[in-house]
Amino acid sequence: MSLAVLFFFMGAELPVLPQWGPSTAAAFSVGEEREVGEKLLALVRTQFKLIDDPDVSQYINHLGQEILKAAGPQYFDYHFFVIDNKEFNAFAAPSGLVFVHSGLIEAMSNEDELVGVMAHEIGHVTSRHIADQMAKGSKVGIGTAALILAGILTGGGALSQGLMAGGMAAGASMNLKFSREDEEQADRLAVRFMKKEGRDPHAMVSMLHKMRNLERYRPSIPPYLLTHPEPDLRLQYVQDLLLHDKGPYPPRDDFDFQRIRYRIISRTQEPMSLLPLLQKEAAIGKEGSMAYYGLAQLYEATANFDKAEEALRKVMAAHPDRPILIADLGVLRFEAGRYGEALDLFRKAHAAMPDSAYASFHLANTLMQLGQLDEAGRIYERLLPELPDYSRLSYQLSRLRAAQGRPDEGYYYLGLYHWQEGEAEPAKQYLNQAVARLPAGNELRKQAQDLLKKIDRLSKV
Repeated sequence: MSLAVLFFFMGAELPVLPQWGPSTAAAFSVGEEREVGEKLLALVRTQFKLIDDPDVSQYINHLGQEILKAAGPQYFDYHFFVIDNKEFNAFAAPSGLVFVHSGLIEAMSNEDELVGVMAHEIGHVTSRHIADQMAKGSKVGIGTAALILAGILTGGGALSQGLMAGGMAAGASMNLKFSREDEEQADRLAVRFMKKEGRDPHAMVSMLHKMRNLERYRPSIPPYLLTHPEPDLRLQYVQDLLLHDKGPYPPRDDFDFQRIRYRIISRTQEPMSLLPLLQKEAAIGKEGSMAYYGLAQLYEATANFDKAEEALRKVMAAHPDRPILIADLGVLRFEAGRYGEALDLFRKAHAAMPDSAYASFHLANTLMQLGQLDEAGRIYERLLPELPDYSRLSYQLSRLRAAQGRPDEGYYYLGLYHWQEGEAEPAKQYLNQAVARLPAGNELRKQAQDLLKKIDRLSKV
């Protein structure tokens, strides 16, 4: 069953999926859903580029966890990811995996609109619409499943239409849309979650207006609208649902959202085409507007550190109470090779924000650069539970252990790095070296053995 239920999640959201397992919804268990989620995430790592910078990851997961507090107890431990892809798309997948495309975040005007999308996706998961869709699918053979999987693997994340058509011709029956009832239930839950959070659910109306405009004016239908059809109908009943809702909802500070949004934009768009757009936004906005932050990020990406600092200083003057900007300045100094100055800035930012993964990670990087390996290692190890999927953290730990004369442990972290990058073969190579070199009873040796078993299990058809 596992191959068939994976095929569509790579490109849009939730079809009625073909399967060769039991045909009742109850037969698709929570355990099976977890298994599908693990396999899906392994495939996503090979097909998409995840934007897993510490602050982006921490931000999107914080938003997700706040929604989950409003939603109540769950079957799964949720994980939220941002995918580097220009499409207006978000999708929920088995076992509490929620993926948001960078293009959708770019299209949002404020944080509440983004939360509305995420709350809707969580509504589908909490209602187990995914398991229901899977259980309703028709049975297909292994050959059809192979065609579908090949469509994923050759499409680079954009499903290969020819292979997918071949899979359907071989007998797979599928419906790429949620039912109207599913959509309405997810929207009602999203409104409830947002109200419980104290967020303005009217942001869902403005978000649905954006969806409707995409449907009307784009020549190709965005993937999100394939699985979330009829935005006009959704807009109508959400407006009816909120007709007598007056709040009050306190105004929210969108600084964190705008900072993350501009970071994502600067990392996913071509610099030369983006530069004039950001310059225009900065010129028509207030002095120190967040468009200057986007410019700072763009100049940093092109190694123009003086211009980057000039733009960032404008934002810092407008927002003097935001220590995260001190960490951003530290990154500029580090990239310019001014490590001592960077260290002072990161220590200051870390003292003000001890829970910031972004400030902590860059502090550790700077300490390692300056040869203060033990302190850097302690910080990296504290970050592991906070950033369990961050490949760069694993890579830095592998380098650190090698510098400390502990290459056996370094092999484990290097194997973990390659696995997180979607590279199974080099991951197995380094993990096997870790198992061979680490002593019996060593915790990292056990973790390497467990990860090797996981890779082997997820690689089987």
